[in-house]
Amino acid sequence: MARELRGWTRPRPIRIAFLIGEGEHSSLILDAIFADCYSRWGGRFSLIVPCRKDRIVPSYWPWLEKYGPDIVYSYVGLSESDILEVHERLAPSEYKFHRLTSEPRLDVFGFKPSYGFSPLSSLAAVFRLARYSTADHIGAPVKIIDRWYGETPSQLLADNFGTYHNSVGSSVFPYDAQVAASLITIVTPEHQQDRQLGIPPDLITFATEALAYEEFAARRATSLSVISAQFTPRLEFHDQRWHGSLNVVLGETFYDRIVFWNSRLLTPVWLDGDVGVVRVTSEALRDDEFLRAIGNLLRHRNHYGGGHSNITIRSTSASPEALEEARQLILSTRPWGNVGTELLDGVDSIVPTMSALEQSSEQNHGGRTLFSRPTWTQFNWTPPNARPPAKIPDHLTDVPSQQSFAEGYWCADFTLEYPGPEIRFGSNLWTLPKRWRMNQAFAHSLVGSSGPTGWSPPGWRGRAGCYSIYVSLSRPVAEIEPPTAMAAMQWALVSDGMRPPQLGEVYPRRKVDRLQPSNEARYLSGILGMTGGLDRAKKLFLHPFLVGVFASLGGSTSLPMDKVMPTANRLQKRAQFEQTFDLRNEREREVLANLIVKASGSLKKPLDYLAYDYLSRAWRMHRETYWRENPQVGVPDDPEEWDQLEQRTLDECLIEMRQRQIMFQGHQWTCQFCHHKNWLDMSELAPQLACKICQRIEPAPIEIKWLFRPNEFVIQALRDHSVLSLVWALTALQARARESFIFLEPAWLYYHESSTSPDAEADLLVIIDGNSFLCEVKASWSVLRTRDITNLVELAKRLRPDIALLAVMENDRKLDEEIESAGAALAAVGIRFELMTLEQYSLEDGPYLLS
Repeated sequence: MARELRGWTRPRPIRIAFLIGEGEHSSLILDAIFADCYSRWGGRFSLIVPCRKDRIVPSYWPWLEKYGPDIVYSYVGLSESDILEVHERLAPSEYKFHRLTSEPRLDVFGFKPSYGFSPLSSLAAVFRLARYSTADHIGAPVKIIDRWYGETPSQLLADNFGTYHNSVGSSVFPYDAQVAASLITIVTPEHQQDRQLGIPPDLITFATEALAYEEFAARRATSLSVISAQFTPRLEFHDQRWHGSLNVVLGETFYDRIVFWNSRLLTPVWLDGDVGVVRVTSEALRDDEFLRAIGNLLRHRNHYGGGHSNITIRSTSASPEALEEARQLILSTRPWGNVGTELLDGVDSIVPTMSALEQSSEQNHGGRTLFSRPTWTQFNWTPPNARPPAKIPDHLTDVPSQQSFAEGYWCADFTLEYPGPEIRFGSNLWTLPKRWRMNQAFAHSLVGSSGPTGWSPPGWRGRAGCYSIYVSLSRPVAEIEPPTAMAAMQWALVSDGMRPPQLGEVYPRRKVDRLQPSNEARYLSGILGMTGGLDRAKKLFLHPFLVGVFASLGGSTSLPMDKVMPTANRLQKRAQFEQTFDLRNEREREVLANLIVKASGSLKKPLDYLAYDYLSRAWRMHRETYWRENPQVGVPDDPEEWDQLEQRTLDECLIEMRQRQIMFQGHQWTCQFCHHKNWLDMSELAPQLACKICQRIEPAPIEIKWLFRPNEFVIQALRDHSVLSLVWALTALQARARESFIFLEPAWLYYHESSTSPDAEADLLVIIDGNSFLCEVKASWSVLRTRDITNLVELAKRLRPDIALLAVMENDRKLDEEIESAGAALAAVGIRFELMTLEQYSLEDGPYLLS
């Protein structure tokens, strides 16, 4: 029966990254992006990525990769190669390009993004906010700032607060939600008095935007910019530059607005329940009513800096004089703290440092008085199918049934244990790589039917390699079926990209036509099956003493150099007359075969078996050598007892090998009549022994001399198919894993449909912590050819792993020039080359076997 495994799930908002460049409509595009983000749960923490010359600004790539968008939505016409780079480095569920019609609608609604589905509304949070509201309100507890749909809000109001009309596309607030929230609408007195406009008499209104700022400052009103940030997990960057003061962005340029937006991703998570960052302009600050309102906001909604609510005015466009003028104007409002200024060196200057990106962690703001459930929920499952519990965002538990605000989709992340080798630091998990897209090898189903009302998109790789799915209240996940390692690699290298692209679509094409296990795969699988997995194979084959034991029995791919060099010398002499051997020529094949046969005559035949007495003596000598090279600190209490314990581990090892049929224990006796050497397994012991040839009966000897004979499959696997070096390479890679280790045995790769023989062979395909490895494994430097390195480079360029690994199970280093050239060639195409030898991962020696 399959063992029970664990899984974890959590709900979270959809993460969207927007690509935008400065151009004719960039201001309207930002208006549309802001309005859309304020309408979605967690939308305030969408990342806006600036582009120059239709390319992503290079400094933003690390932030973009760390952010891990589910959707990349572009207003920039990236080239085909740049779109392929987005797929390879980000692996989003979708890349969408916003296409404009020949006569686009030149307002916020003409540029709003379209996803093909409705994300969960940020307004679903108002029911939780209303439930825990402590203010003494008349009417609905939550009042949301809006601007009458017949009037255009100022860009400052739309950026800082958002408006219900721009975000939702309507000024009608649902009747069944009015118990929790209502609109507080800005209407000019002229329109208020115009009865033809049909403004409801019970609508709460303000005459100016400045009054809305005053209501927000007094906490009598809130905004979509605040609501969209509620109960949202996001990355927190521990940077005092952004944590020590409230950020006020001065300016209205394209880059100032991007700084305003993205800097909210850098503020402390515990302040996500507030406005976070404020944008102002020099012109607005010169207006006394606005200055008074913004001064109240900065005094009453500024929680930065502990006891001193500090403020920093930043800008990419303002002059030093304009920054100082803004500082003096804000100081005139008597803020409770220091006011500083900083002139930013462009939009790149707010990108977190590499150190900050690496040290960032995902945190969740639940509100100062709210108690949220744990982010991840654990469940148990038994292969092949996982049936996870339906977990909804915590704040949806306060939403009435069939409420329109709760009908949209959010993301459900799943992390499942992988039923493979264990790793040192915890559970072995499915952690999906970016470059090898194997997400569609997973199968999942949602509750409900498919179709227009039952949208069922495929899952994708979420941030940190989890498996992500769009779900909703009416369509939770029913079950998930993870793939086998073979099925996952098959999808990543063969099936992904097989579908012909649709019109205008850019997606990576499949890497090879076919993938199937090679001849070596069955030997590695057989050894792992005999030993019970990689961890036990390491203990039963990779101890230096056991390596020597199997080598003496013929289980080694390497020949002694003193046996190899005479043949190499003969070939060198022959090269004076014949520089190459044409293996397609029958005569030349015979000449080369003659040289090889002559060389084989100098090799000793491997031992058929080893006596227990010999193994016992050899193990004692090995331990004595070990202790000479690794002297003890102090003397053990009872040296003889420790010596017996160490010696006894040989018996334990041989017993396990016997049980797993790696070794056969028995007795060999010679028939006195026909002189046939009979092998008698210990299970066949009896008082009378019958010769297998002449059937003559002889009594069993009193004293049995136990012998150990290897399984021929084991010797063949070690000698002819380099299984020992494969096990060594796998255990070395396993030791690097922190959360995920998945591998595929040697595989043949066919590039074209017409290929009748393999075009290449991959010794190992491995996933470690979400990084993909293509491995070339050799038992020694003596069998490594220059062509092997060249083939590895060519195959890596086709498969595009994160890392191309050359593993040689030997010390020293050779072919330096070829290795350096391979590293440079792969680095030029974004692939890291690594060399691993016994110097990096040596065999673990010691006085105990199976330890």
